[in-house]
Amino acid sequence: MRPLAGRPANGRQERLERRRRDRAAAVALRVAHPGVERLRLDLHFGGGPRPPALQTHELYPPARAFFEFPCPYADCDGSFDLADAVRAAISQGNPDAEGELECSGARASDQALRQPCRLHVFYRIKVLYQRDA
Repeated sequence: MRPLAGRPANGRQERLERRRRDRAAAVALRVAHPGVERLRLDLHFGGGPRPPALQTHELYPPARAFFEFPCPYADCDGSFDLADAVRAAISQGNPDAEGELECSGARASDQALRQPCRLHVFYRIKVLYQRDA
């Protein structure tokens, strides 16, 4: 019989495995958005006493068009899905877009007590479009 303390780790492993499968199943950026030469996502975090460090992701045409990022807090089960924001920016032809999302996950201060994470990500999307030939 497994101890109860192992359950959150198993849940975390399941979420990581699901995210890996979803990323592997995502089509290449060149297929999802053929006119995009490069896509840059800058993620600034806030809303807590010690926010995590800035994250920058640059994607080129062969990269997977997968825009879900796990909450940077190791004890949180949430994520930030920027797929709609990226899709909206590209469909409107915007070279720059920005916005904010709140983590809907929960953090465990101990195994029994889970609190809403509420970490905010302030994102900036920069799209470099291919030049017309």
